[in-house]
Amino acid sequence: MASLLYIAKQPKTKLIPFHKHSDWEIIYCTHGNGQLDFSNHESITYLQSEVLIIPPKVLHTNVSDSGFKNIHLVVSDWDTLQKNPFKISDRDGFIRILIKRLQMSIVSEKKGCQLISQNYLDLILNLIISQSAETHYSRYVLYLREKLLENFTDENFDLLCYMKEIPHSPEYLRKLFIKELGITPVQYLRKIRLENANRLLISTDTSLLNINEIAHMSGFSDSLHFSRLYKMKYGVSPKFYRQNLSNENK
Repeated sequence: MASLLYIAKQPKTKLIPFHKHSDWEIIYCTHGNGQLDFSNHESITYLQSEVLIIPPKVLHTNVSDSGFKNIHLVVSDWDTLQKNPFKISDRDGFIRILIKRLQMSIVSEKKGCQLISQNYLDLILNLIISQSAETHYSRYVLYLREKLLENFTDENFDLLCYMKEIPHSPEYLRKLFIKELGITPVQYLRKIRLENANRLLISTDTSLLNINEIAHMSGFSDSLHFSRLYKMKYGVSPKFYRQNLSNENK
């Protein structure tokens, strides 16, 4: 599950020297324009309302003749298939709105804001992935991925029904999904369900929910099956993980 390590506004400047981060860097240009230069002599130019995404450990500098302002985020454990720096355009301004709400939820002391902040971050990252995927992935894979994200909490979700709406065989779609995303649709569904369950286990806002309730809220009809899958992915049972979190917070 992705975690936000840092978020801040960058005041107007013309140069940020060469540097790199151990985690993902996201830059939202709020004013001006500029250019990212990389140590391999490649570059990405950008304008206001464009979003720049830089993978971990990529050396780069940010330069501008007229100056720029941006919002800077650092994110860890982001599971994306992108391996190289890229940019997207926030065409409708929705990512900017979500970033503002993320900032507000972080500073708020109201109950439930921890989970809300995580949800805003997930929405931002999913929008970035979706927009970057538009030019990299086929419409059939994008369609299936969208339906998986929309319905993963439904225990009775039937992926085959959506596959039948596409004029190709389920086996062809399965192979296409593997080719473009690296895993099968079923594995992708399991992945996002487990990540959602992990988010619920971590959040203090859902601390009163038992393991069975978290399993069902994440799309698992059988809590024992959920616990087995969770242990396979994270190395410990969900019950043990929650107990450890509780002990650490005492």
